[in-house]
Amino acid sequence: MKAQLTKHLQTLSNSNTVKQAQSKGFANKFFIHALELTLLFMAIFATVNTFAQSPSTAVAAPAPADQPNKLEFVKQNVVFNAGKVYLNWIATSNAPDCIYVIERSTDGNEYEPVGLKEGINSPLELLYSWVDSKPTTGTTQYRIKQINEMGMLVAQADPQSVSTPNTNPLFLEKGTKMVSVK
Repeated sequence: MKAQLTKHLQTLSNSNTVKQAQSKGFANKFFIHALELTLLFMAIFATVNTFAQSPSTAVAAPAPADQPNKLEFVKQNVVFNAGKVYLNWIATSNAPDCIYVIERSTDGNEYEPVGLKEGINSPLELLYSWVDSKPTTGTTQYRIKQINEMGMLVAQADPQSVSTPNTNPLFLEKGTKMVSVK
């Protein structure tokens, strides 16, 4: 009886129907996984896009109704170099899991979200970096907002200013093929 059952299972596993079901099962699992990732991305983007632009009150600690908590970093800087703006900040140890939203403003009043960075809870201080590869010319202010896993604005950092030149300060003199600085 056991030999007949084993032979029957081997025959069944070698049949085309089982192989097709297995391949469809793999394709279905892959499709479901891809769909889940797409939905997760859409949920995060919608949450960040909605809450990053709307004024909210802080949830973690009491603050004035019109301002969120102040986001404190160990160190934060903004630098213009080679046509790009580099933002670097060091989060304090044991900072909560969050999403950092990087915002940019040319007038200091209206900010637009230009980037995202995922914050990770760690017992160590962590360095985060973000690059604005298409900065605006003139003086621009950048600020960082902290959004918690519920999509609520927790805190925001003070704006940091950086000046970008209107033109490239290096140019090539055609007659001498030398690089000059303006």
